[in-house]
Amino acid sequence: MARTIKWLFVLIPIMLIAWLGFQQPTHEGNWHPLQTRLPSVELHDTRYAISNIRDFRYDASGAPVDTAYVNGSYDLKHLQRVWLGLSHFAEYGMAHAFLSFEFWNPEADTEPQFLVVSIEARLRPDQGYSPLKGLFQQYHRMVVLGTEEDVIGLRSHVRQEQVYLYELTLPKEQQHYLFHGIMMEVLDLETRPAFYNTVMHNCVTRLLQHDPDYRVWRHLLDYRILLPGYGDAFAQEKGWIRQDKSLEDMRTSGKVSSDVPPSIDLFSFMIR
Repeated sequence: MARTIKWLFVLIPIMLIAWLGFQQPTHEGNWHPLQTRLPSVELHDTRYAISNIRDFRYDASGAPVDTAYVNGSYDLKHLQRVWLGLSHFAEYGMAHAFLSFEFWNPEADTEPQFLVVSIEARLRPDQGYSPLKGLFQQYHRMVVLGTEEDVIGLRSHVRQEQVYLYELTLPKEQQHYLFHGIMMEVLDLETRPAFYNTVMHNCVTRLLQHDPDYRVWRHLLDYRILLPGYGDAFAQEKGWIRQDKSLEDMRTSGKVSSDVPPSIDLFSFMIR
């Protein structure tokens, strides 16, 4: 009996690794209504022409009622600020992290443009998200590019999650490096589908990979990477958000009001 148990401990991991090795990611098939289209990027010097930017609106249950995709053009010369967003959907640090890039041309008579980057597990229509299943290649990975009215409004106003926005204190070169790196990942995923992984390839680690100082195995030991709800503390420690204010004050000033509907004019201004 003891010998049998010993062999099971050896064979089960081998069989699991072999099974995972045979799984192949794909873009084929049906997807969750919020994740049907992959964004596409064309690079023209410092300008990025992006299609399939999600700009949905939702009913009170969170079901999409207006499924619009829009196109946009973003010039790195007009990138003004980068915002870190944390959306708490449960207790104990369970949250989703995203970035919002603010573009504005002071010479043009236009409002700032915001492009949200949200790295997510791409689900089939009948799937629900489970962190445990995410360890075993049950989900594909996608980069959602969307408007703030869509991505933030869905979480803050419709789902009533606790959403916080923090301006990142990155120099311009790092802002450009970060945006370009993410756009290259969008291009890569277009032609090479990949799996999502709860630990290795989640909403935080895929953003951190664009930090030159990021080291996978060293940072994975930090609970604030595994639990994105504490990501603001990690960001402040790294010097990526203001350090002259306490984190509690930053959270108070950075909290997005759930009373601001995505349909309102100047939504991005109002939530700040």
